[in-house]
Amino acid sequence: MTVQHPDLGNGPVLFISDLHLSSAQPALITFFRHFCAHEGREARAVFILGDLFDYWVHRDQATEAPYAEILALLHALHQQGTAVYLMTGNRDFALEADFLAQFGIIALPDPALLQLGNRRVLLTHGDLLCSDDHRYQRFRRVIRHPLTRLALGRLPYAWLQRIARGLRRGSSREVRTKAPAITDANPQTVVAALRGKGAFALDGAPYDMLIHGHTHRPAWEQGPEGERMVLGAWGADGARIGRWEHGQWSLQRLDPP
Repeated sequence: MTVQHPDLGNGPVLFISDLHLSSAQPALITFFRHFCAHEGREARAVFILGDLFDYWVHRDQATEAPYAEILALLHALHQQGTAVYLMTGNRDFALEADFLAQFGIIALPDPALLQLGNRRVLLTHGDLLCSDDHRYQRFRRVIRHPLTRLALGRLPYAWLQRIARGLRRGSSREVRTKAPAITDANPQTVVAALRGKGAFALDGAPYDMLIHGHTHRPAWEQGPEGERMVLGAWGADGARIGRWEHGQWSLQRLDPP
């Protein structure tokens, strides 16, 4: 999918990921509320590249706090003229395009291509780049398989919540035991992504730039194949977000209110 928006003008266009919003961290909800009231309102478009929520298992969550407020904040951005795009991540991949559309949010596949100015920018959550983590990649294929999704969709909401909590606890334990290199983007896979190979093959390859999150290791690198911007996770010490304005790119620090 190539993202074509009629009026991004000179921006600003913002890129965020890995907010992991949930009732367990009210300070992050306050942080996001502040972002929507300030940076979000001033932007032509906001691209959320996965893991907006710490977990999402069912649209019934939209009736609960804090999810109802978060979706309302994004809907308000849409109504005041900010285009909101959302790509799911490994925590919230159960979000569905038709559900998001109710709030004016445009669902993005992973990966997606954004033509911005004279740049062909590849957008991805980032977990596909962690190709050395073979165990996770197998789990990803299974949990996202249509038959698995169909089976999970028939379970009661309360069961899905228990499954999600168990998976999160298991994931946290696994990450602590894995070597840092395993949970980071594989350099060869990054090159393949910029060249448009394998899972990253889209019309418009090769690409000039790659933007992703997931690894929680913010960085901005220039390599022989193109640029790579890695967005940061949101936390008590702030966030690192991507910004495009008047043709200029930056990896911007965002401090909590």
